[in-house]
Parts: sequence; structure tokens; C-alpha cells
Amino acid sequence: MNVILVNPRAQKSHRRLPLSVLFVARNLPEWVTWEIVDANIDPDAQARAEALIARDPSNTVVMVTVMPGPQLAWATPWCRKLKARFPETPVVWGGYFPSVYPEAVCADAGVDYAVLNQGEDTAVALVEALSAGEDPAGLPGLAVWRDGALIRGPLRPWTRSSRYPMPPYERLPMEDYAAKTFLGQRTFNHHSSVGCPYTCNFCAVTAVANGAWIPDPAKDVVETVRLLHDRYRADAIEFHDNNFFAAERRCHAVARGMASLGVRWWGEGRIDTMLAWSHQTWSAMARSGLAMVFYGAESGDQDALEAMDKGGLEVEQTIALNKRARSYGVIPEFSFVMGNPGDPEGDIAATIALVRRLKSDNSDCEIILYMYTPVPLPGMFDDATALGFSFPQTLDEWLSPTWSGYEERRNPVTPWLTPAIVQRVYDFESVLHAWRPSVSDRNLRPWQRAALRVLAAPRYRLGWYTRPYELKALQRLWRYRRPEEMGF
Repeated sequence: MNVILVNPRAQKSHRRLPLSVLFVARNLPEWVTWEIVDANIDPDAQARAEALIARDPSNTVVMVTVMPGPQLAWATPWCRKLKARFPETPVVWGGYFPSVYPEAVCADAGVDYAVLNQGEDTAVALVEALSAGEDPAGLPGLAVWRDGALIRGPLRPWTRSSRYPMPPYERLPMEDYAAKTFLGQRTFNHHSSVGCPYTCNFCAVTAVANGAWIPDPAKDVVETVRLLHDRYRADAIEFHDNNFFAAERRCHAVARGMASLGVRWWGEGRIDTMLAWSHQTWSAMARSGLAMVFYGAESGDQDALEAMDKGGLEVEQTIALNKRARSYGVIPEFSFVMGNPGDPEGDIAATIALVRRLKSDNSDCEIILYMYTPVPLPGMFDDATALGFSFPQTLDEWLSPTWSGYEERRNPVTPWLTPAIVQRVYDFESVLHAWRPSVSDRNLRPWQRAALRVLAAPRYRLGWYTRPYELKALQRLWRYRRPEEMGF
């Protein structure tokens, strides 16, 4: 049995290790031959994958990882083309999108099966069933469309990632993944846990993990980082966990284990959790090379935070965390989800005021602005549906111009947000990022940063954000990249 693991193109600058398919590959049995095809580093990825399939179509399975947005737009037409050319070759989708929207995926002509949630064990069971000529419908962790209905097997329990073998990095062209970033000259990525222990009702992770968080032990995390450092000369690590900083003792142990490596690192955490951590833990993380932490601040409006079910997070805690991170030399990267259905204009106004306060207290803090997009979970989603919101039912609808930017949370199709409200947010964003360009952007030269700051200063000082055409023109000309475009 041959397995072709495909990582669709995400964005031009995205050259991170394709962990989703690499983690599946590490658990495949020895009698399976496999190849990874990554469209983020291979401009001929589709042709290469098709050439591999053509060698033995009836004995090959294609497994594609799919996130919403660019990956969905890449994978859908290609998989349809693939099924037309190789109808005997099973096409399997895994990842976030098929886990949350299996009906739309499995009903499409380009997909045979969808793997739900964590895929290492389900992929093995599927390959074994297909190899034995058995019908895999009903397998745990698998969905399939039959006779106009979705057959969904029971979900598998989440399991610790390090229970599986070490990722087979030697099967990848590792030099192609040694990225130059704000963190270092040779930045690699790792995923050391699955899920998140919190259940915010606007978060896509909750829709998949539902509060489950299964971390690798600190010693396993350090072992992987040490391998990337020693064998592949990594000088920076991005931890792509949904919540790396969920447990203080584990993070303290990881920091101590990494301290001697001279590796700068980044991860995602929660404001109220880390605000309560000890001076000893913060100091250990700073000494170990922690450079930046991504936080979901979400809103400057307390009522909006409570509607999001943020577990008691308070606006004042965001302000306090901003100051505390600065005192340890760690850059906080705050993400906001603006335009919630309850009071979108009030939420936006309060959030802009909070952003200004954060920048006043700590000019180095990073700001990421998104528009609220519903997630199919009880709570705010109920408010959204009451206002007329509904999800597409087919992949063609997901790929329509109306929805193509939805999952990137830049162009929402929510009925309570007018174009003028959305434009107000992005006009403010343009002024903010001209006044204080992202520290993670590598395109801007010092004189360009200075020029943007001088031009933006009057607008920012006066709160005049409307139609900043001159700033947007320079940002496009100089290829300025917002922090969320850095690949973190």
C-alpha cells in the first residue's frame, strides 16, 4: 500500500514543517510506503503527487490535510481533478475543516473519506481496512458519505502526541524549512500538545477538542527541541500548540531544559493563566530565550468577554499582563476578535481604546485585529443565527467569493456588520501599524519604519483613522506584513 500525504499551499511565505502530515506518517506501519508532498515548498506539487499516484493507482491512498481558506481553495479543485483521473484511488481529507464540516466534505465528488480530529490511529485503521478490501465505513474517527447521508464513526479519544515515534524529519528537505523569522535565522516549528483546556464559545479549537488538553511531558518537548538544534542547527522554535502555556510546572521544566541551547522561542498562552505565574517561572522562561507570546485578548469590552465565555478574563488583566511581560523582556502579541453580535460598534470602540492603552504602556506589544466569525458552538453562535447567519452547505459555497475570506477573519459575511464598520476597523489597523510597525516584519528598513511613524503620528494622536490612503499605499509599496502574516 502506498500513501501520498499532501500539504496544500497555505500562503507564499509559509514554509513551516508540515506537522499534520508528518505526524500521520510517523505512525504508519512498516509495510506502507509513503511520501509527503508539500505545496508550500514545491511549485509542482500537484504534478508530483499525480506522478506518484500514476505508478499504482489502485494500490495508493491520497491523504490531504485541509484548513479553511487557502488550503481549502487549493485542495478542492485538485481533488476533484484527481478523482476524475484516478477514480480507483481513495482521497482522504483530515485536519480542522473536515473535522468541523464533515457533511460538506464527504458529500463532495473529490473526497471519499474524512478523518475527524486526531488522525494518527485513524489513518492506520483506514489503510488496514482498504488493504484488506474491507469497507471502512463506521471506523472510529472516520466519516463517509453513503446513499445521501453521512456515516460518522465514533470519535477516538485524544492521545498524547509523544506516544508515537519521533517525527521522521530525515524524510523531509529540512533546509527548505529553516525559516528566517523575527526569532532567528533557522526557525523550525513543533506541536507539543493537542487541544486546549478552555472552552471559549467563539474558538474553533473548542469545536474540535471540547476542552481536552493532552500535553507531551516536558522531557519529550526538550528532547525534540534538542534534536532540531543539534541535528538541524535550529536557533529558534515556534510552538504551534493551541495553548502551549496551559501548565506552569511543565513550562518551567521546558524552559530549564532549553536554557543551554541558546534557542529563541514563541508560543500561545492565556492571559489570566500566565498572569498568575511566579517570578521564578517567568525568569526561567526569559532566560531560556522566550521572545514572544501570543494571547487572545479578544475584546476591550467586558460584556463581550463574558459573552465569549472567556472563563472570567477581565480587561484589567490584559493591561496587567502587558506590563508584566514587558518587565521580563517578553513581547506580548495580543489578538482581538472585533464586531461581536451583541453590540458590535460598542465592542469595536472599547477595543480600539484598549489597544491604545496597551500601546501607551508598552509600545513593543504586538496587535492583531480580526473580525468575529461564528463557530458552531452554543452561545454567541445562537445570537448569530438569530440575526440571520448560516454556514454554507457545500464546498462550492465555501469557495464562493462571499465566503473565500471568511475563515481568515478579514472579510466577514455576518449580517450585523456593515462594510462601513469593517472599514473603520481596518483603517484603524493601517494607522496603528504605520505608527508602530510590527517588530516581526522583516521587509521594512529602519528609514521606512521612521517614515511611516512620522506620517502616521498626527493621525494616531488625533484619533483620525478615516481613509489613510497614503499609509496604505506605502505599506503596499514596501510590502509591510502584519504580525498574523508572519507564519507564527
